[in-house]
Amino acid sequence: MKKAGNRGSEPADEERRRENLLQQFRRSYGRDAQFVTRAPGRVNLLGEHTDYNGLPVLPMAIDRNTLIAGAARRDLQVNVKNLDSSFAPRSFELAKSIPAFAAGDWGNYTKAAAQGLALHAGKTLRHGADLLVDGNIPHGAGLSSSSALVVATALALLAANERHESPETLAEILPGAERYVGTLSGGMDHAISLLAEAGHALRIDFFPLRTRPVPLPSGYDIIVCHSLVQAEKSAAAKRHYNHRVIECRLACRLLDVALGTGLPRDLTMLGDLATLFPGRSLSEFVAYLSPWLPDRPLSLAEIATYIGAPVDALQVQCQVPPGLSDAFAVVRRARHVLTEAERVGQAEEALGAGDAGAFASLMDASHASCRDDYEISCREIEDLIRASKDGGALGARLTGAGFGGCTVSLVDRSRTAEFLKHVDRHFYAQRLADERHIEQYRFVFRPRGGATSQRLEAITS
Repeated sequence: MKKAGNRGSEPADEERRRENLLQQFRRSYGRDAQFVTRAPGRVNLLGEHTDYNGLPVLPMAIDRNTLIAGAARRDLQVNVKNLDSSFAPRSFELAKSIPAFAAGDWGNYTKAAAQGLALHAGKTLRHGADLLVDGNIPHGAGLSSSSALVVATALALLAANERHESPETLAEILPGAERYVGTLSGGMDHAISLLAEAGHALRIDFFPLRTRPVPLPSGYDIIVCHSLVQAEKSAAAKRHYNHRVIECRLACRLLDVALGTGLPRDLTMLGDLATLFPGRSLSEFVAYLSPWLPDRPLSLAEIATYIGAPVDALQVQCQVPPGLSDAFAVVRRARHVLTEAERVGQAEEALGAGDAGAFASLMDASHASCRDDYEISCREIEDLIRASKDGGALGARLTGAGFGGCTVSLVDRSRTAEFLKHVDRHFYAQRLADERHIEQYRFVFRPRGGATSQRLEAITS
């Protein structure tokens, strides 16, 4: 994990990082950088695992980011180095089909951006680039360090080719591009990194992409605490994440049967219910599944029997990869996704009204659903949530994909110092050998603006 201090990056600290990055670029590549790109990480306040189901989320961009200094090349070679020496240098060529590095390699996120842009822009990408990366977003924390790297790389490659794409266009392109690494992710991380508005959370809807700024309650802090459990999407967490995506696809097939002639067309994702039945409560549709399906994991063969379809056909239709665990908790997964989407709408209303208490209650309900129905929590997260609530958090929940990573809490600003001391004493002191490092694992964040790209000097072909 890339360590982080108690407070998010201040402007002066970011300027120091930028100047150091430019100096190191000159030393590394023997020439000056021509551009610098910046992409923030994010914390999701509410709406977990809803984006790939076509349902809304409520994240904000944080004041930690990925910076990339770069300069164009005359060939198609892309060289990527990182100030963090634990990430080895990587090189590849721009093409419409770029072979991946080994699974889990950090360079695949830069390749994902290149592959996505090459497919979108085609032959107009005529220049590779020399790139140098500096990131201070904690890795494996559920704060979207990987997507920030994808966004910053995409902006860098566009800058090297003197091309411009709107943030909205990139927010549509890059989620599919990141699936290059094998995670069936949705579009939240890239959208908030690109489109965030300073001082606000952002309600994001999908298909088509739409955003709406949402005010945060005055007098309260958003505090993120790391569980000390890594949740790398390129590792075991990826398998668990992808399993949830497949379970939602299977839930759609079961709802097709349950709704029968009352459904105008087959569901492509759970979010289609909001489109096909406007004005109806999404949670109502859970009742179409729960009376005739057991509330336990089902095998693919059992689901196929309920649907009345061959197992192999269902496997192809829902793109179930070989080797996936044959246990699908479809009722619980659908219940979480549909009720979570409703909570996002309720949270937007509560925040618009300045009702911090109502928003905090929705955070707590979201966490319970993530824990019990989506089963993405873990013992350390639960211990941290307990310490957070006992320490004065109005609302607290896991954030990000789960399976480790971070929690997010809403705390009255007058009690922030007391909250941090309590969490330090009752969570971190028991788990860290050196208490001097505690402040590197919990931080107060302010909502920041979206990604930027700055030209430093003219590029000559």
